[in-house]
Amino acid sequence: MKRTLLFVIAFFAITFGSYAQWLIQNTGFTTQYRGISYISIVNSNVVWAIAYDGSGGGQTINEFTRTTDGGTTWIPGSVLGGTTYGLGNISAIDGTTAWVALYNKGTQDNTCGVYKTTDAGVTWTHQPNVLVGSAAFADNVHFWNANEGMAHGDVNGGYFEIWTTSDGGDSWTRVPQSDITGTVVSGEGGWTSVFQAIGDSTCMFGSNKGKLYISHDRGHHWIARTTGIVPATNGGVQHIAFVDPMNGLVAQDKNPGTTTDTTLQIYKTSDGGVTWSQVTTSGWVFSNCLAPVVGSTGTYVTAGANTGGTPPIYTYGCSYSFDGGTTYSMMDAFYNNQFLYTSFINDSTGWSGHFNNSSTDDGIYKFIDVLAPPVADFMSPDTLITFGGQVHFTNLSQNKPTSYNWTFQGGSPASSTLKTPPAITYIAFGDYDVTLNVVSDFGSNTIVKPDYIHVWPVGINDISKASITMYPNPVTDYININSTVNIKEVQVINLIGQVVLSQRFDTKTVTLNTTGLKSGVYNLKVKLENGIVNKKIVVN
Repeated sequence: MKRTLLFVIAFFAITFGSYAQWLIQNTGFTTQYRGISYISIVNSNVVWAIAYDGSGGGQTINEFTRTTDGGTTWIPGSVLGGTTYGLGNISAIDGTTAWVALYNKGTQDNTCGVYKTTDAGVTWTHQPNVLVGSAAFADNVHFWNANEGMAHGDVNGGYFEIWTTSDGGDSWTRVPQSDITGTVVSGEGGWTSVFQAIGDSTCMFGSNKGKLYISHDRGHHWIARTTGIVPATNGGVQHIAFVDPMNGLVAQDKNPGTTTDTTLQIYKTSDGGVTWSQVTTSGWVFSNCLAPVVGSTGTYVTAGANTGGTPPIYTYGCSYSFDGGTTYSMMDAFYNNQFLYTSFINDSTGWSGHFNNSSTDDGIYKFIDVLAPPVADFMSPDTLITFGGQVHFTNLSQNKPTSYNWTFQGGSPASSTLKTPPAITYIAFGDYDVTLNVVSDFGSNTIVKPDYIHVWPVGINDISKASITMYPNPVTDYININSTVNIKEVQVINLIGQVVLSQRFDTKTVTLNTTGLKSGVYNLKVKLENGIVNKKIVVN
């Protein structure tokens, strides 16, 4: 069945060309106020999306748009044209091949069903005998590759109409009722665009009776899971957001189908839908879309509208959660702009629909940041030095930090706010900590490496290399190191200066496991109680 889109009258606030997190792109639709109701992301360059009429007129359309250059250029088109047929969703596998589920705004007929294009949407071919006729309703379609796909509709003949294909849609087989575990209740049906495929073989769709139908074998067998949602009129499972096949959220709009909708009812599972618990949220939760960041440990995005709360009131916007969907924070991008259907395939690749002004103005937002907390990290090949020596640091921090704060215990200068600090000079004997704090739009993180810099009065060249022996060299799995004095630390450093293995000891004999190292030449630094020895080793 067709899912009703809330807040369908286009709303525009004052916007600009780009923000720290989002970039406005032009969907190319010539008709004004085209919104986006579904997005299929193939990769960071190839994306397909379907449109809906956001003018307030409520027209049914079957228009789509696509990009093959990351959204720099979007090319629109339509499947059949006119205002009789609408699109449930779209599934693409590359820049030229895609499938859509097509329904009639009134009585379903033999024109409805699944359509395929192999020429970038110039022409569409009706797939044979799948989700057609007055008793069917084409909700969603999905393909994992050029051959294997599935499509589902509403209940037909007493059980959900689900089809699979292994030849790209040339022929389809309906999944028998015996392969769908779960009892259909009176009036039960699915929703257009309420579908997710996750991982290599898992897919799922929601029903208006609060159930989630899950398959782990590309649509051939299904099991219905009761989510805990108590269905309201036009409600049920209206949002699906799984970060992996076991962990995810489902949600129902608080007041489905009304303009007073303010938030979501969210339920959570960590065992693939076997058990569920209701999520009590805090922060700003928007109701048009609940999207997962696939592959994360629990990052979710909400987009759309929320008219509740206390000032400042964000009527429209976009928010994110890093804690599994409990706590939500506002993105700083577009104040009071209505984000629509949103999709991420990883923490740095995502799009969110909006309404266009014209073919060259607005319509979709591209995420241009990293939706993850920053991670502070660094390294130096100069951790073992003598009096007056200098240490150079390489910043290895991840997830686009915007500011940096270094602290160098015992060093000069003692701090820096540069991404790459200047060379740090150490003039006193001892072991010194190094601290790095990083900040981004999505949080902060601090790393402290205790006793990271070792300053010794005896130089590397002042220790006789004969004071230690090591074998075998070349190294296969282990290297044995013997010394006449106690060995304090051993570091293995690759040719670009990265410390790939570091262990501390207090003994004259050491056996170092090298099985995790790639083949190649390394520098071996052995810190002794009276100095440092530096040797080359070869790992086979």
